[in-house]
Amino acid sequence: MPRSVAEPRPYLRAGERRTQLLDAAAAVIGREGLGNLTVAGVAAEAGVSRQWVYEHFSDLDDLYRSLILDRLATLDADIDTAKTRLTGIELATFAARQVFALIPADRRILRALVDGAGWNRPELAGIESELRERILGRWTGFVRRAGYDELEARTIVWAVVNAVFGLADQVERESLGVERAVALLELLVTAFNGPPASGHRVRRRPARADTIHQN
Repeated sequence: MPRSVAEPRPYLRAGERRTQLLDAAAAVIGREGLGNLTVAGVAAEAGVSRQWVYEHFSDLDDLYRSLILDRLATLDADIDTAKTRLTGIELATFAARQVFALIPADRRILRALVDGAGWNRPELAGIESELRERILGRWTGFVRRAGYDELEARTIVWAVVNAVFGLADQVERESLGVERAVALLELLVTAFNGPPASGHRVRRRPARADTIHQN
């Protein structure tokens, strides 16, 4: 059940009120899932009237888009800072560490964007497409430098993004340590690093001699 809190303090500034409502929306999604996000639920979680929500967000679509952009903003800022000193695999693993460090509710919000879970509301589908393109736009260029065409690069980026969230799930469950998760991601990214071989055949490391001679 939504928590019960007092009416909002009148001295909160508009920016603080907006943050309060976004945090309330994140709490609802984290607890009940994206499909159960409603303006009424956010208002109840924040302890305000629905009118307060509509004063900051025009509709549910606007609220959800604002929430995603708010949660992506910190990741984007961290990655923008890091890319001045990191490139390639190092930047990818840095970004993954940032995802692993997110609180579970925020990570589930972004995960819903990645895999489309809970998209039972047509009005939110456009946001999914918009923000997927934003992620692809950031990373596709890096992959194309390795010699892949546009479609291949986009496919690789989305595969890696899904892998990051899959690893994050295992880290959250404590079935996988952060450093091991990063090492596994490095293996995946390294497999795509460098120009594709002739005929797009996957290049494999030679098998170890002791493995070859096993029965």
